[in-house]
Amino acid sequence: MKNIIFLLICFLTIGCQDQQSRESITMGKVMVPDDAMLYEEEIEMEPPRTASPQSPPDYSLDKGNKIIKNGTLSFEVTELEVTKTKIDSLLKDTNGYYENEQYHSYGNRIAYSLNIRVPNAKFGTLINKLENGVGKLKSKNISAKDVTKEYVDLNIRLENKLAYLKQYQTILLKAKSIKEILEVQEKIRRIEEEIESKKGRIKYLDNKVNFSTLNLEISELITGSIASKPSFGRRIINSFNNGAQGFLSFIVELICYWPFMLLLVFIYLARKPIWNRIRSKRKQTTDK
Repeated sequence: MKNIIFLLICFLTIGCQDQQSRESITMGKVMVPDDAMLYEEEIEMEPPRTASPQSPPDYSLDKGNKIIKNGTLSFEVTELEVTKTKIDSLLKDTNGYYENEQYHSYGNRIAYSLNIRVPNAKFGTLINKLENGVGKLKSKNISAKDVTKEYVDLNIRLENKLAYLKQYQTILLKAKSIKEILEVQEKIRRIEEEIESKKGRIKYLDNKVNFSTLNLEISELITGSIASKPSFGRRIINSFNNGAQGFLSFIVELICYWPFMLLLVFIYLARKPIWNRIRSKRKQTTDK
């Protein structure tokens, strides 16, 4: 008898547990890890136990700090084109390149505005060569920004997000209802967006760290005698431009007097009928 009562109690206990399990499924609850459920509250979570507590090799501090270097230099030179050719040679030697290049001519001054990207390790070398062999230095501004902390933090967060994404992908395979599937897919979409955002920021920092930026301006002051005596080719071009501008101005002036021109056209077209009518009246008067 005692054995029968014991068996009945065991069956009732197992039945209650099964009933609770079925209720949790019908209510659309997804059985996810506690760390994963905290994602909805947008708070920081500890890395999953499967994640390595050490930083991945690609952003280890053993490789040195992440420094973004920027600079602005301005020179006054005596021969602009010769100096520009020399800068082209310097960039070739330092593996740099022009990100943007502009030529300006204003008043009695001509200039180049150059936006240069150069490898971080050769940034100082390029500046020294420019200062010692380009022209008269007018202004200089060099800055350096340490982004090591942000870089490491981004990579750690990216590693955690990748681990959470893997967890949710596993949960998605175990989802049984449409509601569960949609909820997990929405969480996966949000995590993937954050992963892409962090990857983009890391790529941006890598570019800024690996290649420093230098804004360089070189200008040449043109003397009054040279400015007042342009070359023959320039004089021909100026004359052609002046003639074209004068012709366009004449056309514009004519358009301003369009009512008078319209009146003259009307008089020209109506002159014959009016003259014929006058002649007919004179003829009638003579006949009388």
